[in-house]
Amino acid sequence: MITQCEADKLVFLDESGVNTDLSRRYGRAIGGERSVDKTPLNTPANTTILSSVRRNGETAYTIYSGGTTREKFLDYLKNTLIPTLHEGDIVIMDNMRTHHVKEVQTLLQGADMKLLYLPAYSPDLNPIENMWSKIKAILRKLKIRLLPQLPHGIAEAFSLIRPSDCAGWFSAAGIP
Repeated sequence: MITQCEADKLVFLDESGVNTDLSRRYGRAIGGERSVDKTPLNTPANTTILSSVRRNGETAYTIYSGGTTREKFLDYLKNTLIPTLHEGDIVIMDNMRTHHVKEVQTLLQGADMKLLYLPAYSPDLNPIENMWSKIKAILRKLKIRLLPQLPHGIAEAFSLIRPSDCAGWFSAAGIP
């Protein structure tokens, strides 16, 4: 179904959690010495990034503390995502419970958008999963340890996403 749609009309949406304890998973050290990195033990509540991604590299994201609630998701749709959409766009998301509230369909249909849900347990079909991988790799490299600095790091990570990255992620998900 998705592969039959015009790729430039597809808008994938997902959320991901980040924190101040992100560190690189691998390191190098002088021969005979152990590679060591320090991470905080008492991290604050998770910070959630809710974003969309298009094949041309456009994203629309918001950041908030804690998990995704119905209210936070609807606020994101109204104030962040819908203003960036164009008539006939197709918004595609996973099956998270907050994505299925009645108001989601009402909001998107009222803005002349279509809504599709991915099959359960199918992250390989969602190009945004690769975007999260890049975002988190950048945040690991930045080694942000203070919560007030996290939004700046997230903004920097999003600024490093290139249209060619997104085109590759769409292609990897089987979307021409």
